[in-house]
Amino acid sequence: MTDQTPASADQVAAYLREHADFFQHRPELLELLRLPDSKGQAVSLLERQASILRERNTELRDRLNGLLDVARENDHLFDKTRRLTLSLLEARGAEKLFRNLLTSLSSDFHCDQVALMLYDREVPILGDLRNQIRCVDSDALPSALNHLLRSGKAVCGAMRTEEMEALFQDNATDIRSAAMVPLEYQGRLGLLAIGSKSAMHFRSSLGTLFITHIGQVLSRRLHEVVRQYPHQAAKKTSDIS
Repeated sequence: MTDQTPASADQVAAYLREHADFFQHRPELLELLRLPDSKGQAVSLLERQASILRERNTELRDRLNGLLDVARENDHLFDKTRRLTLSLLEARGAEKLFRNLLTSLSSDFHCDQVALMLYDREVPILGDLRNQIRCVDSDALPSALNHLLRSGKAVCGAMRTEEMEALFQDNATDIRSAAMVPLEYQGRLGLLAIGSKSAMHFRSSLGTLFITHIGQVLSRRLHEVVRQYPHQAAKKTSDIS
């Protein structure tokens, strides 16, 4: 007899790849296989497979729970957005429109700061509304806002200090995250910014679907309301003469 060279691990692996049904005809060998588990202890192949399945089930369950949490959060967000939309549609006049907006963003959306910048100086901003609403020249906006407004789309997340200060002015100190949406309808009308003291409240992964929708509704209402003021001023002048 001649001595045979033992098969190498690579040769065994290659053989098993070519004969995938090898263990199907030798099930007793499976019981002899020992593999380390996550703790480093040797367990049978069947035990190892069962452990892997349990880990995968746990992972899938966690992912499913995460998706359910997101779905519930979106349901709540949709309901709050729906109520805000209705309150904006029902508002008569600029002051009521502004107050409905600020009240909803503060109470329903838990925003710590709201800043509404309007490009039309004809709109009267009365009393305490001036703390959160201001008329500005669209051609003289702070340079820090150029980057935010360049795309013409809503943005959210952590913003730079100069951007926060341009939006929220003296109230920017404690703001850690914010969302901003340009207000446009048949022309540029202004911008709406909402801020939170929590860095996670307006995280960048949150998406901008709802703030974009709010901006679209508000833009159309602003366009409707703003048109009234030059007309009313001209009418009063005509009545006096």
